[in-house]
Amino acid sequence: MKNNLPTSLPRRRFVAGLAAAGLATPWLARAQSAPAKLVRIGSPDLGTAGKPSPGASSLAILQANKWLEEEFAKDGIEVQWNFFRGAGPAIAEALAARQLDIVYLGDLASVLHKARGLPTRFIAATSRGTDSYLATAPGSTIKTVADLKDKKVSVLKGTAYQRPFDNLLAAAGLTEKDVKLINMDWPSSKAAVVSGQIDATFGGPDLFILREKGVNILPLTRGKGPAFTINSGMLATEDFLAGNAPIVQRVVKQLVRASAWASQEANRDALIKLYVANSGNPDLAFREELAGDNLAVRYSPLLDEGFQSNYQLVLNDGIRLGLIRGEGFDVKTWFQPQFVQQAVKDLKLEKVWRETDASGKAKGAA
Repeated sequence: MKNNLPTSLPRRRFVAGLAAAGLATPWLARAQSAPAKLVRIGSPDLGTAGKPSPGASSLAILQANKWLEEEFAKDGIEVQWNFFRGAGPAIAEALAARQLDIVYLGDLASVLHKARGLPTRFIAATSRGTDSYLATAPGSTIKTVADLKDKKVSVLKGTAYQRPFDNLLAAAGLTEKDVKLINMDWPSSKAAVVSGQIDATFGGPDLFILREKGVNILPLTRGKGPAFTINSGMLATEDFLAGNAPIVQRVVKQLVRASAWASQEANRDALIKLYVANSGNPDLAFREELAGDNLAVRYSPLLDEGFQSNYQLVLNDGIRLGLIRGEGFDVKTWFQPQFVQQAVKDLKLEKVWRETDASGKAKGAA
């Protein structure tokens, strides 16, 4: 389960990888002639205490239960898990170097990768509506977003957290230039805010582990809508998908199986215990994050209109915030919903989730 890949690659290799991926020779033209014997999965490392983990997503259920390893054991196919402290930017480098086949990413990171030429296809949703949190240093008087003006604040740029942070600033009449923004990975930012080297850090529910050290946690995105929450999903490289569609289908089937288990309210406590054991993060972090959520909505794997429209909003925000140059890409053609649809049919789960329309409303709802 350890990361077998470098967390950063020389810039020359990254640029060369991008050229190979999107400019010089299309990946689809190099489809593998024989099925793969290795499935390389990449994820941001959202664990602590030496426990690499994809955090509170349906993918964590696969990792903890080793369902993918069981699925492919009879065929001699190895599953390799790779976790990156550098999150989305580090995964982009690994993708460009053709070192990963399937990745788990938050919305902004996956959109940035696609817009910058990395050839991926979206194959399943893993979670919806995740909140973000602001952790303030012990003794800090920061209570609102407006209080961040001229303060030292860390955000790991290029990850899904940058978008809700920038949108929170905009709602308060601020931009990144109004704060002393520091680009810092999650373990480093936790240490820095506890020691008071920075005034605050913005990230996920894993920040709750800092409460016992006098850090205050502000749920600033709670209840503010899709511009402030995060969706995540699983993507496959076009190269891997072209030569291994049956393998991708089996991966998605196991993910849909995990999503169905996570979607049952009766499993809430067991789900939280699994996340705690798998990630090393505190029980409070997951209970706080999932409080009041309809689990069947949060863990729906469907690539429906509502999910796709949220990614269009992310692309639009990325362009508006100057994170993406040009007009971006065609979001609709990026998604490949047939894999989830087939898995739902095979597992007879048609009644577990309801599709949503472009506004995010469940279809058929009053």
